[in-house]
Amino acid sequence: MLFRSDRDHAAVTRAVLALAAPQPGENVLDIGCGSGTTTLLLAERVGPKGGVIGIDLSAPMLEVARTRAKQMRSIAKFVEADATDHPFEPGRYDLAFSQLGVMFFADPVSAFSNIHRALKRTGRLVFACWRGPEEHFWATIPEEAAKPFLPPMPPVNFEAPGRFGFARPERVKRVLTQAGFQNVTLEKCDARVFVGRTPEEAASSAIDAGPLMRTLADADETTRMKVRAAVTERMAREAAPDGIYLAAAAWLVRATA
Repeated sequence: MLFRSDRDHAAVTRAVLALAAPQPGENVLDIGCGSGTTTLLLAERVGPKGGVIGIDLSAPMLEVARTRAKQMRSIAKFVEADATDHPFEPGRYDLAFSQLGVMFFADPVSAFSNIHRALKRTGRLVFACWRGPEEHFWATIPEEAAKPFLPPMPPVNFEAPGRFGFARPERVKRVLTQAGFQNVTLEKCDARVFVGRTPEEAASSAIDAGPLMRTLADADETTRMKVRAAVTERMAREAAPDGIYLAAAAWLVRATA
């Protein structure tokens, strides 16, 4: 079962999994696992002697994840909880992993402190998070096109929870160090994301399952139609013979317990 988000994030997924390098027999915690894509991939790598727990707040997404795991006969298990205060077994996990799931913690130091306690002394933390909007065109191109039809948005606060909450390396290092992690490193991951064969398809990708989905969740139909027309027009400027691609910019973060 392949979701559009799986396609959109495939390059980041490959890169962050390679950095995490899960080994057979390891115990892994997948934070903000959503519909289970990365949890299932981690489970394949640790094998039947390992263990993988995916944790997320979304019951509907976890229902999808459990269905996928059952269909694949995966060892992956899932928990509906907040990683900030979930009572993890101390010192259990070799790897704490997340793909784009840690930028939204209301209290990131507390959240990562709790995750740190769940790791073995030899454990490691690996996650992907978005870099700044000035580089992340997968989101900012459709959002800029939609802006004239939406209420004014506050400027990006790089110290607050949100998509770009970990865009600045100094904040990532500060938060993780305060939570007890060591040897924090960040490396860039640049991806060319396919968003559609035509401008219409690319606009649908952004609106129905991409960066504008939450923004437009409560918009009336007139607004949605205006946004769709504007985004379609803007996407046409990115069209190439092989379709429409937008740049996505992530950090790959690694730290030790």
